[in-house]
Amino acid sequence: MDDLSRRMRAAVATPPPTRIDVEELISGDARRRRHRAWTFAGTGVAAAVAAVLVTPAILAGEGNGPGPSAVGPPRSVSTATAAPGLCTGVTPKPTGPEPPLQSHDTVRDRPTEPPTTAAARLSAVLGAVLEAELPDDIVVESVQPSCSRPQFQYHPRYRHYEAVGDLQRGTSSGWFMVTVDASPASDEASCAYAPDERTCEVLDQPDGSVAVVSSTPLGEGVVQATVSVFRPDGTVVQLMASNGRVTRDGNEHVTTRTAEELLLTTAQMVTIGRTAGLTLYP
Repeated sequence: MDDLSRRMRAAVATPPPTRIDVEELISGDARRRRHRAWTFAGTGVAAAVAAVLVTPAILAGEGNGPGPSAVGPPRSVSTATAAPGLCTGVTPKPTGPEPPLQSHDTVRDRPTEPPTTAAARLSAVLGAVLEAELPDDIVVESVQPSCSRPQFQYHPRYRHYEAVGDLQRGTSSGWFMVTVDASPASDEASCAYAPDERTCEVLDQPDGSVAVVSSTPLGEGVVQATVSVFRPDGTVVQLMASNGRVTRDGNEHVTTRTAEELLLTTAQMVTIGRTAGLTLYP
């Protein structure tokens, strides 16, 4: 009996020989679920803010798919004119230390920046790079009714920051989402992170980051582009954008094209994902 107890204690205390990271299995499944939810929801916003979206006009045309190549060093943007805090429409979840995570030496150190501080900092960086990257005729709008610009919220369940916005150019519109997450140390950028591996490209960048780019046709000329930028510091910045909406009509999904092409291109998404400051390890 003593020998059995000793072996049981040893089994609990010793990491599995295969070094299986249970947390990564769970978070990987969560990523795939989010991919599917965003692809088939097609609204570009979470259910909590879906009711505040403006229904866009319908235009005809074609969407654009992946195709960015490696470019220069990450853009450094100034946040001096950005608001230092969050608008009242964004309420981050309670701050404080996260509960301990089970790990077998394959998970990176978790960021220690308080969620409220990180949400404000990341929001300022995102606002500045959107202003720098997008043409003057594209208007960036927040899906939060009392916010003028998209701002990040912290989601404890997924341990990441998420920002959602609308893009307007005349009567054309689209949506985009940005998430900032910490990657497990064992993660490698690959097409396994792409919603559609058939259209996936893995692009090495000069700064050491890797961009995984894919495009998912949703029908009726609507496309959803996804870019996951794996940064050398362990941050993963994922961006999604679409030129249409997919709504549910009973048991059917109805696809509506809202712009001839993506208002946020995949090349711009790669640049945003590599922007200095859009990281969990400042």
